[in-house]
Amino acid sequence: MDKRIFLIVERGRQSSAILTAFMLPITTTGTAIALTLLAVFSLFSASQEDWRHILRFPAATLPISLFALLAISMLWSPQPFGPGGVSHYAKLLLIPIVMAGTYSQRQAMHIAYGFAAACMVLLVLSIASLSWGSGPWGWFKGPGVPVKDNAVQSTCFSLCAFGLGIYSVQLLRAKQNLTAVCAGVVAVALFADVFLITLSKTGVLIALALAIRLLAYIDGWQIRVAVAIPLCLVAGLAVSFSSEAQRRVKEISTDLRALKAESSETTKLGATQTPSPPHKPTTVSPKTKEIESLGTISAERAEVVLSGKPTMSTASRLDFWSKAVEFIWQSPILGHGAGSTKSLYASVEADRPSPYGEAVPDPHNQFLAIAIQAGLLGGALLMSMWTAHLVLFWGTSVPQVLGQAVVLQNVLGSLFNSQLSQVTQGTLYCLAVGLLLAMLVRREPNLRPDAYALDVEPQEVVLGQPKSADRRL
Repeated sequence: MDKRIFLIVERGRQSSAILTAFMLPITTTGTAIALTLLAVFSLFSASQEDWRHILRFPAATLPISLFALLAISMLWSPQPFGPGGVSHYAKLLLIPIVMAGTYSQRQAMHIAYGFAAACMVLLVLSIASLSWGSGPWGWFKGPGVPVKDNAVQSTCFSLCAFGLGIYSVQLLRAKQNLTAVCAGVVAVALFADVFLITLSKTGVLIALALAIRLLAYIDGWQIRVAVAIPLCLVAGLAVSFSSEAQRRVKEISTDLRALKAESSETTKLGATQTPSPPHKPTTVSPKTKEIESLGTISAERAEVVLSGKPTMSTASRLDFWSKAVEFIWQSPILGHGAGSTKSLYASVEADRPSPYGEAVPDPHNQFLAIAIQAGLLGGALLMSMWTAHLVLFWGTSVPQVLGQAVVLQNVLGSLFNSQLSQVTQGTLYCLAVGLLLAMLVRREPNLRPDAYALDVEPQEVVLGQPKSADRRL
């Protein structure tokens, strides 16, 4: 390849990667366009030597294998092009494609800046809407949620806060105290917003898990305590000032009590428990009015909280999971084929109606979503992929710690949602893992882990094979 053309392709790849990172938390359409450009530029910039090197790692081949199995399973699927099928997992191929590239520390930081910039724009809008409730926020998706939904925003904010926290620690070690404080303040603001908006149970779980991982990364128990106390205070104050958060806390508490009381009947919930119709008249008790005073909550939802029964969110998941286990048992090895999930739920809808009132294409658990379509073989590939990624991220360098956070949030989120099949969370995982592994698998054998610290001198540090285009000419 001509050197000038190669440089144009490299710049296009970098620009599209930054654009993809910026678009991820904001817009699905923009993400799709930027992601397509990134894939094209990455394929053109990678050489045969790059691919031979990358494909030696299970971290690159397992995503390909999982996608290939889902694609092959279309052959025995009753609805091969049904919702939730193979097209939702094409993003897995982004991991080896991005891994085949060569990224310097500066390039990786620029991509991270793009993601952080988008999160900060959303943070400003979120805080503004929560502070000025009568403002022009009619286009928001929810209280404090400008675009997408609270789960997506919470996940993005949690990861961004974690990255800024790591960055702040590195700056403190480099004695750049003012910049470190600024980065830390933004990280705390992002963390607080997770608790200010309508609480996402998955988002809160991810935020708390990443906060614990950040504390483990900090040296010295005194500093850890000094950081942990403000985080706890911020989370507590955020919930106390947010009526939506208070309402969700009560619902979560109700769910936990109900699940504990009814754990022995979990497999029967799908058949025995159905929600009250939305239009059914409800007698509002004085206790209900007390709960409603906490914020904008309907009488029906208040009565659900008081009843001690699981809310719609929990009841529906229990229903989805119990049915999913039955579907997997019917075809345990190879599954029912890609795209079959909704048709399977529809087949039992008449006798065992879903709490949603209709069949769904998603069991709200990533393992179950894969196993229904590709059997336990697909589920094993999924678990192996996560394990392979975590193994390469096992260490103390900055890319490894960031990689641990990315895998951790995806695994936790996949307990209650099919994270990899979703546009934002799935693309975020594949892009972040591919980029971080591209930096790690090309590392020189004698390169010290601290060469990955973010306080290195701002120069072009090539993390792997020579950056020169000569090796591809």
